[in-house]
Amino acid sequence: MGISASVKKAIRYSVVQNILKHYECPDTCGAHCCSKGQIHMFEDEVDVLIARNQKKAEKITNEGLSPGLYLMNAPCSFLNETGRCETYDKRPTVCGMYPFKVNTSGNSVGLQPCPIGFLIIRDFASWVVDSISKSGISEEEKIRVSVEWQRNVDSYAEELNEFHSKPVLKEMQIPFEELEMLSMFLASKNSQKASDISSAEN
Repeated sequence: MGISASVKKAIRYSVVQNILKHYECPDTCGAHCCSKGQIHMFEDEVDVLIARNQKKAEKITNEGLSPGLYLMNAPCSFLNETGRCETYDKRPTVCGMYPFKVNTSGNSVGLQPCPIGFLIIRDFASWVVDSISKSGISEEEKIRVSVEWQRNVDSYAEELNEFHSKPVLKEMQIPFEELEMLSMFLASKNSQKASDISSAEN
């Protein structure tokens, strides 16, 4: 098993993919994460990119980094003229994770409020409030939690407004356990939506 496969397992990569499949990058984003950010990758991922296009992989370096870790300085050379990834099916782990980001805690991931990230944050808040509303806590506590999460969403909306110009964004930290619960919530929500559309058409 390559290092990237081991890391993917540790950071719940498959759960992240199950969440991201419910969203789509807007055309207005302009591949900001690929054209402005630093793209870290593992040696086995570099080998894949070299096999795809050695010339374009020349920007990848491991100078000053830990052994086995590499960096593609932005903009990524595998972006085509329309700003789309030419190696999407074999993209590095960090690219497949975004807007989720690996942190050093070992028990959670960060989530940046890019256009998709903000939608996920909003849905995460919706799941939390929905879960709280069905719990046995007092109505006063339910209102308090709901108001607090609305403030959180509003603060991330402000981050989103500065997404294309702000060098450092505030990230929401999501524990792995809650990440899996969010994945199930989205699957259920979208399944119900599909069912409602089907019923309306029949």
